[in-house]
Amino acid sequence: MLALAGPIGWTVAGATLLASIAVFTKNKFDNREAKHAALISVKKNTAQIEGIDAQIGDLLERTAVLRDKLLRSYSAALTCFGADFLTLPVPQQFQLVALVNNTKACAALLTQRIEEGTDDE
Repeated sequence: MLALAGPIGWTVAGATLLASIAVFTKNKFDNREAKHAALISVKKNTAQIEGIDAQIGDLLERTAVLRDKLLRSYSAALTCFGADFLTLPVPQQFQLVALVNNTKACAALLTQRIEEGTDDE
């Protein structure tokens, strides 16, 4: 229809085509920027998760080692059950002190929290 209108129709059709191309190009550029921002965000989150995973692994390893020490101390201290602490020989007193210390250390690990890194946004 516009082609039949002559030069005025051609001008309107050309302007519409140029405007459509400009809008399409702008949207494509905006989409590229949005995808780039999302990719950077995903990479940042992945790095944070890897850091948290390393902290969890370290905490798990320390807890497992301490748990083994606690079980050995407990097994060794069972022979002292019901005895007066002050009447026990010094090596057995040290065993009981080690058991108490290991128990406190294990309790401290149980309350430890994994903290996220504070990155500037």
